[in-house]
Amino acid sequence: MCIPLRQKIHAILAMPVGSQRWGDWSIMDALVAVLIAWIVAKTGMMSADPPRIIQVPIKQMVEMTGGTARPQAIYKRGDRIIYLRDDWTPDTLLNKAMLVHELVHYLQEIIIVQAPCERAQEADAYHLELAWLREQGIDDPYAFLQTNELAIMLRSLCLD
Repeated sequence: MCIPLRQKIHAILAMPVGSQRWGDWSIMDALVAVLIAWIVAKTGMMSADPPRIIQVPIKQMVEMTGGTARPQAIYKRGDRIIYLRDDWTPDTLLNKAMLVHELVHYLQEIIIVQAPCERAQEADAYHLELAWLREQGIDDPYAFLQTNELAIMLRSLCLD
């Protein structure tokens, strides 16, 4: 029996990880592959092999932002690494949404998206994250992410 792709995707997105830190790496690999495929389908961006993903302590993530934020996830351009907090698990919708956002940045770098500055790429990452959340049944993804269009615009402004 052939299972339709949409059902396979929903099954992967719904996979519980439980109390295991990363759960089964094959689950994480499958999740990343599905999310990259979704981004590619929505944007027409070129697909790519998955990035390296590393879990690090929150203290290290705060240092990576220069002490200005307490991020859940960071994409490090140049290194092509997504850093996730050491307490991050792929079993919540919010965490998956954050991963979508960082994967957008990864693909932006791979295909060399032209932008006036690095921050200008934030708007696309947020809008794809919002679209993904809507597809997951979230009626108000702005409220879910505790943000709004003005905040996204401000995060996307070039400061130099």
